[in-house]
Amino acid sequence: MGGWWALFGYCFAIFLAPLAIIIFGPQFREMLADSANITDWVGHRFGIWAQIWVTLCLVYYMFIYLATQLKTMGDTISETSGLEPEKGIIPVACVTMLYTALGGLPASILTDQIQAVAILILVVAVCFPLWGWVDVDEQSWRQVAVWNDRGFEMVISLSLGVFSAEVLNLAFWQRVYAAKDAWNLRVGFLIGGLLVSLLTFIFGLSGMLLQAQNIKLNNGVSTIYVPAFTFFEIYGMEQCTKPFKLMIFILTMCMIASCADSFQTGMNSVISRSLIRAKLGGTKSLIIGQVFLVALNVPCVIFASIAVRDTNENFDGLAVKITDLFSMADIVTITLVIPLFSGLWKFTTSRGCLAGMASGMLTIGIWGWIEFGNFMGGAEMVTMMCFGNHKPEATDDGAPGCGFYARRAAMIFPLILLVTFVVTMVVSWMDQTYDMLTKIAGRFENVPAVEADPNNEKVSP
Repeated sequence: MGGWWALFGYCFAIFLAPLAIIIFGPQFREMLADSANITDWVGHRFGIWAQIWVTLCLVYYMFIYLATQLKTMGDTISETSGLEPEKGIIPVACVTMLYTALGGLPASILTDQIQAVAILILVVAVCFPLWGWVDVDEQSWRQVAVWNDRGFEMVISLSLGVFSAEVLNLAFWQRVYAAKDAWNLRVGFLIGGLLVSLLTFIFGLSGMLLQAQNIKLNNGVSTIYVPAFTFFEIYGMEQCTKPFKLMIFILTMCMIASCADSFQTGMNSVISRSLIRAKLGGTKSLIIGQVFLVALNVPCVIFASIAVRDTNENFDGLAVKITDLFSMADIVTITLVIPLFSGLWKFTTSRGCLAGMASGMLTIGIWGWIEFGNFMGGAEMVTMMCFGNHKPEATDDGAPGCGFYARRAAMIFPLILLVTFVVTMVVSWMDQTYDMLTKIAGRFENVPAVEADPNNEKVSP
């Protein structure tokens, strides 16, 4: 749908968050060395109300991403073996939760390293042969490998949407504070960011080839309704034997487990640290944090199991719509980026940060209200119009009516950044000015009054 622009844009978007952390991560560490996640820093810098709101937003974001990963695991085991989706969803959720509960962040980092090596090997073993198997002609490839305006719009929406989510990824920030020093932090995120961008390019190119093959086999028309499902086309190829499907299954399981345990440790760290600061004690805080994590995983598993089976001919069931949940998380996280990162400088105040974040959410609602002419349109815009009574139609050039692939995403994401910046700065300036005037007024109030000297009074003639 987006061609080369979308592919390169997504690879760029994936690297933007590590790049931002390479630049600003050491400053966050210096401002609050005794921290485990960005929510601790928010509480230290902007106060408890900002911390509560940011924590709610980020746990919501982590929950959505964990549910979608588990749903993908269910899809994979169904496609490769014909087993019930729960036989893939439940083991991944339970095993990752178990070893992260026992080993915490060190276990997550160790398994990430092992899984990264396995992923690199399996990507080469799966994707490189695929490039030789696909049956693509010049005409079908030209339909896919395009440089068009639609693709450029997707660069904007993908870059901003993916960046805003990943730069606030709780798993990333755990590693920021766990790094030995600033040098190790920067090297680790540089190497990791480049490798993930490379893997994204390899998978993206494989998807383009599979889409071109699908177009050729269907007389110039693509039958792939959901771009995110393109890679599953590989299962229909005669070269995809049982051993090859096993490799795909292991590759998928490694990627999902790596994401799932990171999301779980990230969410657990936020709750545990908050409880420790409330002086409940390390053991009690850890236990309550684990109970909270289990409480989050249960609805994730249930939601993923329902979503796998919710299919229909109109392609509007949760099996398809669950991919739109990413845009629901992205449009919330993008309201946080400017207000929070501006806190690296003294100018931004707590009221400025809160006002900036609130203005982002208001911008979303006002946009929907104006576009659809009613309050419910504004409320549904928080879902990027993917869920609710309004059903925006796709455009003639194939752009969907909802999600971050929709045309409005390339406009509303930059607007949110602009509005949150202006409001954060203006309210902070007003706050700073008010404090300064209050101090000046206080100084004048403390100056003793000068009494008049009766000897100097003028006498009327």
